Amino acid sequence: MDFEVNLMEKRQMTEELKYLIEFTKIYRSETDKYIREAKCLDCQIRKILVPMTKEEKIVGRVRHTVVGFSPQYGGLYTYFFHNVQVEKMMEQAESCLTGEEREAVWECWRFWQEEKTVQKLQRRFTEKHGELEVDYKPYGPNIGMDDVRALPGEKTEVIKSLGVGSYPTARIALTIPDDDKLVRMGIPGLRDEVKRKQKENGESSFYTALLMMLDTVCLAADTYRQQAERLADAEPEYREALLKTAHTLKHIQIQAPENFQEGLQLYWLYSVISDQMNTGRMDVFLGDLYVHDLEAGILDEEGAIALLTSLYQQYLFINKVHDTRVIIGGKGRRNEANADRLALAVLETSRRVKDVVPQLTLRYYRGMNEEVLNKALLVVGEGCSFPLLYGDDTNIPAVMKLYGISEEEAEQYIPAGCGEYVIEATSTGTPNCGFNLQKAVELVLHNGDDAYMKCQAGPRTGEPEELGTFDQFWEAYRKQVEPEMLREAWGEAECYYTAAENAGYLQLSLLMNDCLERGRAMLSGGVRYMNGAPEIVGMVTAADSMTAIKKYVYDEKRFTLRQVKDMLDCNFEGFEKERRLFLNAPKYGNNDPEADAMVLKVYDHVARSAIECTETVGLDHYTIVSVNNSASADWGEYTMASACGRKDGDPLANANGASIGADKSGITALLHSMSKYDHSLHSGVINNVRISKELFQNSYEKVKALVCTFLENNGTQLNLMVIGRDDLENAVKHPEEYQNLIVRIGGFSARFVTLNPVIQNEIIKRTTFES
Repeated sequence: MDFEVNLMEKRQMTEELKYLIEFTKIYRSETDKYIREAKCLDCQIRKILVPMTKEEKIVGRVRHTVVGFSPQYGGLYTYFFHNVQVEKMMEQAESCLTGEEREAVWECWRFWQEEKTVQKLQRRFTEKHGELEVDYKPYGPNIGMDDVRALPGEKTEVIKSLGVGSYPTARIALTIPDDDKLVRMGIPGLRDEVKRKQKENGESSFYTALLMMLDTVCLAADTYRQQAERLADAEPEYREALLKTAHTLKHIQIQAPENFQEGLQLYWLYSVISDQMNTGRMDVFLGDLYVHDLEAGILDEEGAIALLTSLYQQYLFINKVHDTRVIIGGKGRRNEANADRLALAVLETSRRVKDVVPQLTLRYYRGMNEEVLNKALLVVGEGCSFPLLYGDDTNIPAVMKLYGISEEEAEQYIPAGCGEYVIEATSTGTPNCGFNLQKAVELVLHNGDDAYMKCQAGPRTGEPEELGTFDQFWEAYRKQVEPEMLREAWGEAECYYTAAENAGYLQLSLLMNDCLERGRAMLSGGVRYMNGAPEIVGMVTAADSMTAIKKYVYDEKRFTLRQVKDMLDCNFEGFEKERRLFLNAPKYGNNDPEADAMVLKVYDHVARSAIECTETVGLDHYTIVSVNNSASADWGEYTMASACGRKDGDPLANANGASIGADKSGITALLHSMSKYDHSLHSGVINNVRISKELFQNSYEKVKALVCTFLENNGTQLNLMVIGRDDLENAVKHPEEYQNLIVRIGGFSARFVTLNPVIQNEIIKRTTFES
């Protein structure tokens, strides 16, 4: 049996290696980047489609292999190549190849070392902005791995670091195309539009490649149609449903969707093969079809939930927990009544499925449908971490000001991924670098040295004795942050420039506003707004640390800055009394004027530092996000003790939340602190709040009023989690009994028992409000 399994694996590996040869040959045979991409997509789709199962109602799964094209999902972005996988396959399956094939594989290996997009980006960045050779253990949400020795998803032991940040990647994510246009026009309508624009603007390889790409979409649909028909013959019990699926897949190739299942299927198939890992306003682009089917008797709510549940299973198969956003609600929707009816069905599906994706997101606004709001809170109250809540009354004016756009455009803002704002079908917004503000404070205390790595990671800004006033301390901090921010901005810009030189991102470009009209691909002058966003980590930790330093060093003069540095360097060992003093210093999250003012000072500075880089690097907008993923815990492991009382290696404060355990004045005080920001300076923040089940159940109307009041009064976003600390502690002791316990980390959710113990501990220590 072992021999048979081994032989089967060798055959699979041999096929993978032959595909590598074929894909590489196609890539090398075409110099036009658009035609090359279209040909590569055609080759790839024949390889990566995962066969459907008899139970699926909405079909479409992909599994990328060792080489390919992938803006986001495939592993190492755009044109990627997985070196180590190929090496291991050659070790195990070399005997199954001819000598000519073996040489062809190694020639492919050599070719992709220079040709893969991430390598081009890193080479370009190094040539323009200097060599970055700091050895570092992996940390952060956007590790820019040199993948020469890395398996997909595997972290290396050495990366190139930007001191307080992370290396830029070649990812093109968080681009939300116009799915409403896709569903309304269908494949034939899009094909006609491309031909019309080609006639108006003249022949170009871009338009030709778009038409080739649409053929690839139809190829995917027809592949699944054939599978559904074969399964229908083999599975009598499922025959009716499978034949309906086959009819749907045939119909969407030749006409625009006419019912809910066809619309849902076309949306999903196009999304999954284009690596669209986030979805815009589903209640808009499918709401009319849903209500039409209800009123025509074609479908009932249970039938729709069955289809949506099948879609949710596809989301789970991809398992992109940091992405997979689905948006419902909000201002600026077409046929709002129809949209709300579908929103209710989507909420019910999330209530029943109760898993880590999709990241269902409800945009709240004053005067919205009360039934939708109550349903959303009910779902959250039952232990789901969704829907996430966003306040249109705050966000739409802020987005208008931030991007300088009209109210109509701003109404189409989408919190994508972990919560980064993009404008649907109008802007990019990939967060490709991370930035640790507490590390910047650490660099100030050590005159530019990283105390964890024992190396210089920032400019020399003075020994502690030279920073005699807080203004001087602040100036040193500013000098650590600003040059780093500019390098991060260049990392973002160079990512776009490198990507544009290599690909057209045809499937996304087709559904982005202006690309067809301009005859340009998304990143080559086609998209209206080329935006970027550095991920800010440790902002509140840095601010609370500076509040304590200002208070005890400069105002009250209890310690010298050198003494504070020494206490932190020894992780407060022998200084427990002093640590308690630092822990009791004013902290953000308690509506404390002193502490909140410092957070706003830190926030205002880093936000404006990013904005000031925009024109220099050639982007339309470059604005911070504070959403954090698990980076607050991950990066904390490589950050020394801090003056807020946090110990070496402990988690940093998550996103815009309080330092762990520091929010002691109640939930109202915490929300007051969270509502003080100027939201026109950022493109996404996360506010995590946890309350007990008892509080939610016994005081529902008060909780509802609190949520609405916050979102209507400069509250931008709220992740409301209804769960007790005792549940979390018991899950650590008895994980087998808590397999379905889902928690919100920062910008994503996860099953608690699957998390790293460091992250579990950080979540347990967060405050649970009980009254």
